[in-house]
Parts: sequence; structure tokens; C-alpha cells
Amino acid sequence: MSWALSLPTESLKDSSARHVLLCLANYAGSNGAGAFPSASTLAQDTGLSERTVRYKLDDLEKVGLIQKGNQAIAAVHIDRHDRRPVVYDLQLSRGANPAPRTKRGADDATGCNSQQNEVQPGTERGAVAAPNPSLNHQVTEEQLQRELADEIARQEQAAANFPPNDQRFAMFAKWVPDAKSLEDQIAIAGLPDDSVPDCAIRKFKGFFVAKPNMFDSGAGWCYRLVQWVKRERVKAAGQGQEPDFNDTSWGDDLGGL
Repeated sequence: MSWALSLPTESLKDSSARHVLLCLANYAGSNGAGAFPSASTLAQDTGLSERTVRYKLDDLEKVGLIQKGNQAIAAVHIDRHDRRPVVYDLQLSRGANPAPRTKRGADDATGCNSQQNEVQPGTERGAVAAPNPSLNHQVTEEQLQRELADEIARQEQAAANFPPNDQRFAMFAKWVPDAKSLEDQIAIAGLPDDSVPDCAIRKFKGFFVAKPNMFDSGAGWCYRLVQWVKRERVKAAGQGQEPDFNDTSWGDDLGGL
């Protein structure tokens, strides 16, 4: 965070973007890497809307103050890939000037010298930034490396078993909607970001797993899923009720999409 605070004004004139950067830095390691707070978390920290936070993150990436880091770090802590926030690395070499440091000695402002009380200081001024006690630092470096290796192996195995997003396939029990395809379809349908709950995905898969002769691409299945959710929400709103995702009558209509 001290790096973000020391950025000169000309490096980042947008006060909102600076605020987002300061809060993002609070979740990074001492080397500036591995920060993965969600947009909603940054929105709470900054008081900005989630949409504004995303815009400011894009702006910070464009000016080179942050860049996308190792996304497997978030995967270690969050199983569902469509729920994982983006992992960012702060570009500590950009923008800020290093703070000057002087060795302790007879002229030290504390009044101590190298001979008093047998004190023999051998380090420079300026303490190394304390590690942030956040989710990013709940495991040791060695444990993190092992978990990252296991997660990468698991992802490679999963990629070998899951069809590409543009390939048509029959629905299967372990299908997980592609995060971007699902987000795009939700935006196109005009639904809130959190409008497709896990229970809806489970019911959707349960219905179509029983129809092995029906094929669609990953994006197509996301379209069907969002259309069903939208239909249930509209119907429930007209009746003044909550959406009933146990009702599978929608499946007959979606079968012809």
C-alpha cells in the first residue's frame, strides 16, 4: 500500500482509480503479487459501485500500474471457476519513487549511536512492509506452491475432460457454465449479476442430462440457462412470488431452441 500512496499525482490523476488501487494493494503480497479481492469487496472498501470498480481496474491495467497475475492462486481457495475474481499483480516498478534510506548511527534521530548499550544496528532504515493478514496469506509459501501445482494438474485434467466452449455436446452432470459466456448472456438478458443461483444450474443440468440426444455448445447451454431463469423471474414477478426453480415445465419450451 505504501507504493500506491507514494505514486506521484501525474502518474495517476483519477482519484477514484487511485482509491481502487490503494484498496487493491491492501490484498497484495509484499512483492505486489497475488491480489484477488472481488469487485464487490473493492466496492465495499471504496464506496464505489461494482461497475465503477471494474472500469477503474481496466484503467489501471491500461496505464500499466497493474496486470493480470497467476489466476491459479484464486483457484486454490475458490473451487468454482465462475466465482473466482481476477488475480492482479501490482507493477511496483512503475510510478513510485523509492523512499530514501539512511543507516543508523551517531546522528540517528533517536539519539542512539552504534556503541550505546551494545547496540550494533546493521540494517537500514525503513521496515519491510508487514504481510497482509488476508486470505492471500493464510498458507505458507511452500504450501501455496504445492497447492498451485495440484490445482494446475487438476485444471489440466478437467480441460481434457471438458469439451471446448464452441463444440456441441450433450449436457453432463459435471458441466460448469463458462464464466464469460454466462456473464455475457446475463447482461444481454438484462438480469442482475447474481440472478443465476447454484440451485437453478443444478435443476437445469438435471433436466437436460436426461435428454442425451440434445446437443449444444457451451455458449448455447448458457443461453438456454439464462432464458429459463429470465422466464421464471418474469413469471414469478407477475405473481408477486419468488422464482420457483423446481418447476421444470420450462424445459419443453427450451428444447426447441
